Amino acid sequence: MELLLIHQNHPGQFRDLTPALERRGHRVLGLGATPRGQRLDYAWQAPALPAGLVDPLLETNLHRAGRVQERCLELRGQGYRPEAVLAHSGWGECLYLRDIWPEAVLIAYPELYAAPLLLGYGFDADLGEPSPALRAQWRRGNLMGLAAIADADACVVPTRFARDTFPPHLRSRFHVLHEGIALPPAATGSTSLRLEGGPTLVKGDPVITFASRNLEPLRGFRSFLRALPAVLAARPDARAVIVGGTGSGYGAPSSHPEGHKGELLALLGHRLPLERVHILPPLGHRELLALFRLSAVHVHLSYPYALSWSLLEAMASGALVVGSDNPPLNEVIQNGHNGLLVPFNDSERLAETLLAVLADPPAFAAMADAGRASVAARYEVNRAAEAFEALICSLRLLR
Repeated sequence: MELLLIHQNHPGQFRDLTPALERRGHRVLGLGATPRGQRLDYAWQAPALPAGLVDPLLETNLHRAGRVQERCLELRGQGYRPEAVLAHSGWGECLYLRDIWPEAVLIAYPELYAAPLLLGYGFDADLGEPSPALRAQWRRGNLMGLAAIADADACVVPTRFARDTFPPHLRSRFHVLHEGIALPPAATGSTSLRLEGGPTLVKGDPVITFASRNLEPLRGFRSFLRALPAVLAARPDARAVIVGGTGSGYGAPSSHPEGHKGELLALLGHRLPLERVHILPPLGHRELLALFRLSAVHVHLSYPYALSWSLLEAMASGALVVGSDNPPLNEVIQNGHNGLLVPFNDSERLAETLLAVLADPPAFAAMADAGRASVAARYEVNRAAEAFEALICSLRLLR
């Protein structure tokens, strides 16, 4: 089949799915905002907007939809006729696709329906109530996704939690279908990673790992850092390796010049043996997987939000994961079977759990193995590609 995959940051979520579909014999064309690799772009530049707009972000999304429309019309004029289009709809890309290729199967990937819970309101004990202006902004932010749902033959989201963020009357349009990850090879022999300016870590060391695109409250950085003093005081041989950027991430930004990392270190740094806390900028993919493979215990906490690939890749790399006991993590981790779950806001419970794992790693080895096996069974990308292919074929029969 001729398939078109559209994502603002292409490949985005389709990073591993694209080559898996190609291995199955499909011709896959990728379209993103800017030139990157062997795929097309729609030459995006953020528009200069007039002052006084009700919602500049919505206006920007409408401009983006128009630019995608122009690029796709060019492709149609060149004779391009995809049999199916899969598009992330969060930034407006889907808005005009139905009119351009009415004969194609159109699958929208709206990801989430914005609501207070997703940004921690009513969940994170540190947050208060959202303002009416913020609630109104979320309402407007859902408009592009709702338009895509109305036009699409079907919608896909990676988790049941994501589906259930949408209004009940829309959920029948959705298929819960994760886009899949390439399963990292199983660890063989000795695994080591040298920290720049620091020690060389090897498999078997009491290393606690934490990784997120940005070190922000939404991904549990505050909860994790609060647990560390007790853990490192009880285990003077242990180290924590933290990987992530200093951007604001998905939630509200910090006023500290070094972001949430700087803010929390200013508050907690005096309680931490900083010579054993290694905070690294985002690593290359290979280095990150190497870190997961040598981790004695990996911590992954999150508000109820999008499921992070790093959770799946840590489990698939053989790391024992301690996660927060809330969706969507508890769709992946069964407590005591393929990982451990603790309440997001309970740093004392997190510390106790980490110390229990560090005290007897062999007792948790089977749990880590079950984590890798469960990811291979449910999220491996070739299985995902087969499921996407079956969905497209079934939708084509209905048209």
